[in-house]
Amino acid sequence: MKFKKLCALSVAGAMILSALAGCGSSPSSDTNSTASQDSSAASDQKTAIVTMMVSGTEQPNDFETQILPKLVKEKYPNLHLEVTKLPDEQYYTALKTRLASGECPDMILVQPKYAGSNSVLGLAKAGYLAPLDDLSVLEKVGKAGTDPFTYEGKVYGVPEGVAILGTYYNKDIFKKCGITAEPKNWTEFLDVCKKLKAAGVQPIVMGDKDSYVMQFGLYQIAANQIYPKNKQFDDQLTTGKTKFTDKDTWDKVLSMYKTLYDNGYIEKNSLGLSAQQAIQKFVDGEAAMTFDGSFNATALNAKGAKDFERGYFPMPGNDVDQPIYGAVAMGAGPAIYANSKHIAECKQILEYWLDGESDLWKAFADSGRVVVAYGYGSDQTNPLFKPFVDLYAQNRSFYWCNQGWPAGTENEMEAQFGSMIGGQGTKVADITKAMQAKFDELTAG
Repeated sequence: MKFKKLCALSVAGAMILSALAGCGSSPSSDTNSTASQDSSAASDQKTAIVTMMVSGTEQPNDFETQILPKLVKEKYPNLHLEVTKLPDEQYYTALKTRLASGECPDMILVQPKYAGSNSVLGLAKAGYLAPLDDLSVLEKVGKAGTDPFTYEGKVYGVPEGVAILGTYYNKDIFKKCGITAEPKNWTEFLDVCKKLKAAGVQPIVMGDKDSYVMQFGLYQIAANQIYPKNKQFDDQLTTGKTKFTDKDTWDKVLSMYKTLYDNGYIEKNSLGLSAQQAIQKFVDGEAAMTFDGSFNATALNAKGAKDFERGYFPMPGNDVDQPIYGAVAMGAGPAIYANSKHIAECKQILEYWLDGESDLWKAFADSGRVVVAYGYGSDQTNPLFKPFVDLYAQNRSFYWCNQGWPAGTENEMEAQFGSMIGGQGTKVADITKAMQAKFDELTAG
């Protein structure tokens, strides 16, 4: 799943939620029915088949494809939910095709603000999404949660929770190599990588064949190198006050990340590995670390060829004399296709799923896919996520960069970075120039 400030994380949830407000109302008669009206309408009709398409890697006892349809059916026998889950790149391609053909599933997964080709702002602007302002669950989600899913005053998606980017690591390997503490700055992180490699251990594995994973490392470095110095960097891109080509901004971020490839700290054939293959290598104990999100915690904690204890820390992209910042963002969530014939039924499912207390919500919270911000599970922080919760509580975390960019900017970054690490002669300056050119192209007019 791809990726200013966010709704609360776990233990911080109750404090933040008390300050949040709800949103406005929807204009359409098809989409402006109340939740109770939706429920009555659905209960009076024959079985409705509702379709949903999401992105991600399907796992055993998968929440979206198995648990969600099962619990929806148990609660509402007249609703049959069919969920398709596709790897990220396939999802984006399929979504584009389905929207163009007018045969989009009833519900889809959207990203907050401008993030990705399924960005909620882009899809809402194009008229593909139904307003959701009448959902009662929005009161629990709160303004901080709905703001990233709001276009021209109307809410078009519901965040499932908060998501984190960090560095998963094999504690057993660290211990065997004499690494007794998590690195606290970039210099220490490079020292850890050097020590691991000297011991014959592959320090980091990444599945760059699925190029979106390049964001997982780059955004963690940017959270430490760009936003602490200028929180408005992305907003100022639109006015021309800042540019991707500015010295000591993205050139530094890209150069730092490139160092990991240049030294072989990231597996050299990363462009030939898929995201799933990289995850499997990590869980099989073939690499000490991988950059990934809280949304893949289940897969990264799955049993592999070797049993070992996992840890999870924010990549320390900070300079020696500076504090660490985390990369934390409002996660993706469901939206409803504007031309769906089952808008009422979709809303009924969302009300049940995201109410903070239903059996479906509890199953969702227990799946560990996201850090829930309200209701059941909000007081139960996964120990792996605690360092990030602490950083958030200290106001030391930033959103994922592409939430502030028009969709397509991050794709240019990935393509150019892939070209560079693939040995095609691309330089850091070429990447920043290409990012700026793409940004200008996408924001023109």
